[in-house]
Amino acid sequence: MLFSWNLIGLGLVYRIFKKKNLSFDDRFSMTMCMAITMISPLIIALHIELLLPGSLKALFLIPILLGLLIGWKFGSLIKAPALLTSIYNGTMGGIMGTMLGAVLQNPALCNIPIESEAMMTANMYSLAIFTTFLHTLVFILSQINGQ
Repeated sequence: MLFSWNLIGLGLVYRIFKKKNLSFDDRFSMTMCMAITMISPLIIALHIELLLPGSLKALFLIPILLGLLIGWKFGSLIKAPALLTSIYNGTMGGIMGTMLGAVLQNPALCNIPIESEAMMTANMYSLAIFTTFLHTLVFILSQINGQ
C-alpha cells in the first residue's frame, strides 16, 4: 500500500512539474528536480527491496534501473547538465535504497546485533512508514513551490 502511494505521488508530481516547469527559472527547476530525484528512488527502491522475497535477490537491478529511469524522466524536463545530475542522483538513490532494504532485512550485514525477529519487523515497518511520510512531505513542498 505504501509503495503504491509513493508511485501515485511521484506520478502526480511529475505531471505538475512537466506542466509548470517552463514558468520557473533554471536554478529553481534544478533544485526541485534534484530534491525529487534524490528522495524518490531511495524510497521506492527501499519498498521494492522489502517487497521482494529473499529467493529473488537476483532482481537487485530493478530498483537501480527504476532510479535511473526516474532521474532521466525528471532531468529531461530541464537543461542538459541537469539531466546528468538527475540521472546520477536517481541511480544513487536506487542503490542506497537497495542497500538500506538489505540491511533492514538482515542487520548482520553491518554487524548490528539482532535481538529478535519481531524487532526487525517493527524496524522495517516503522522505517517504511517514515519514508512514505517524508516522500509525501517532499511532494507537498514541491507543489506549494510550484504554484
